Amino acid sequence: MALKAIRALAFCSAALMLPVAAHAAATSATASYQAIVKDYFDAQWKLHPTAATSTGLHNWDDQLDDVSAAAHAKEVTILKDIKAKLKAIDGTKLSLTDRDDRDVLVGEIDRTLLEDETVQLWRHDPGTYVNILTYAAFQLIERDFAPLQERMKNTIAREKLMPAMLAEGKKNLTNMPPVFIDVALDNLGGGIDFLSKDVPAAFKDVKDPALQKQLADSTKAAVDAAKDFKAWLIAQKPNAHGSFVMGRDALQRLLASDLVDVPVEKVLAAGEAQLAKDRADYIATEKLIDPKNPDKAMDEVEADHPDAAHLISTARDGLVSLQTFIEQHHILTLPSKMLPEVAPTPPFARAVIFGQTDAPGALETHATKAYYFITPPEPTWPKARQDKLLSYFNRSFLQNLTVHESLPGHFTQYLFQRANPNWSMVRKTAGSYTTTEGWAHYSEQMMIEQGLSKGDAKVHLAQINDALLRDCRLIGSIKMHTGQITLEQDTQMLEKQCFQSPAVAPGEAKRGTNDPGYYSYTLGKLEILKLRADAQKKEGKNFNLTKFHDQFMNSGLVPVSIIRREMGVEGSSL
Repeated sequence: MALKAIRALAFCSAALMLPVAAHAAATSATASYQAIVKDYFDAQWKLHPTAATSTGLHNWDDQLDDVSAAAHAKEVTILKDIKAKLKAIDGTKLSLTDRDDRDVLVGEIDRTLLEDETVQLWRHDPGTYVNILTYAAFQLIERDFAPLQERMKNTIAREKLMPAMLAEGKKNLTNMPPVFIDVALDNLGGGIDFLSKDVPAAFKDVKDPALQKQLADSTKAAVDAAKDFKAWLIAQKPNAHGSFVMGRDALQRLLASDLVDVPVEKVLAAGEAQLAKDRADYIATEKLIDPKNPDKAMDEVEADHPDAAHLISTARDGLVSLQTFIEQHHILTLPSKMLPEVAPTPPFARAVIFGQTDAPGALETHATKAYYFITPPEPTWPKARQDKLLSYFNRSFLQNLTVHESLPGHFTQYLFQRANPNWSMVRKTAGSYTTTEGWAHYSEQMMIEQGLSKGDAKVHLAQINDALLRDCRLIGSIKMHTGQITLEQDTQMLEKQCFQSPAVAPGEAKRGTNDPGYYSYTLGKLEILKLRADAQKKEGKNFNLTKFHDQFMNSGLVPVSIIRREMGVEGSSL
């Protein structure tokens, strides 16, 4: 064979080998990535059995989270190792989806590391342990994913572990901020009541005397431990001088963990600009409702409410109306006609739920029914107290709540999750705060803009009032956690600048002390509005709102920046 022919043959052989080698490298990178992802989830579910139950995995329903300092140190070691392995993979060898999912997972790991190592609420917030106490049992009661007797056995197993968990909490807690103790004590009262009354009531139909005796014993032990924890917290309160302030750097890291690459100061400026816009809108809308006495406009809105007997049916009718509106106005393509079952919040859950959509966990395969719970006034309450709650459930607010919680809000997010069974594990379980709450909050405004209620000023006032609350959450969170304002000043801002009731403002301000991420409602909405505007600019006359919403929802609850990337829309997030 001529030398020239040999060289040509060698060149052809090498050319053929290159794509084969590239394919092998990509296959190897993908396999390595998937193995690391599996290791991550296996570790997380074992470390956090209550989170596994919420997700819909029930292998650990008889276990409780290990809250010891050693367990936190173990988690830090595991997560740092997994993060290093994820970062070491050549991203160019991964598919676009896997590459995006990897960024999402690294962000989730960064958030957990921030919580475990830097913020350390497990060392400073007794509410950490109160929440586990309540929800570990609540999760096993609220959904019928297994026979009642089986869930009863698991509840007994978890209750037996509660005294040790609370004892470990005492060892961990130090430098507690007074406000953290106050909130924990408020919630602990409801938790003790829930364990002592509602847990036994939930399993009353189990006709097994031996199991009932075990439940009575485990419940008593858990309640006694909770009462002891309460007494201990009260004793700690006089000497509690810890600070809840995270600091600017930690707040920036929290933003970055949700893949928000914007300085804290820019987020604050965006929130303040939105507050000014919403305040002006609110004041103008008040004048439309009552030109002579605009400060009485909200009273008129609250006066129009269903009575207790028709509260649930009003919410149910509202769901049907919203579904019809979404279909007729082509807001988005609903994956199914399914609606959540609207029902009174179960008695055992009323201490922790006011009104919300309760959808199954992302991996739940048994109890797949979704509920939209509304907590009615108790018939035993005085009439004045019943009327106060019902005025809060006025028709305008109730519609806005249903938009946020159900259509096209959180329940619709669940519908799209069900409609995408091929999503990766990362995407199925993703729960970006800014995307989850940002979409639901965006929906409130978007639905009004698209003609919901045909410009009814009262409905608009209720929607803007909720928007103002979220604006103040953003501003208050950032300013409190960067030391610019105090808790008391934040409370005053909520009342004076955002027109929130004195009955609501203190609790909202307190929430911001240990949930700084509740800036995500307004931040997420602003990110989505900016993404929509950039998409419109890119596509021009070809832009279609239905298509935009469908693309957004079919991306899953990953950060908005990831959705922007996958839509191919350039531009900054704010």
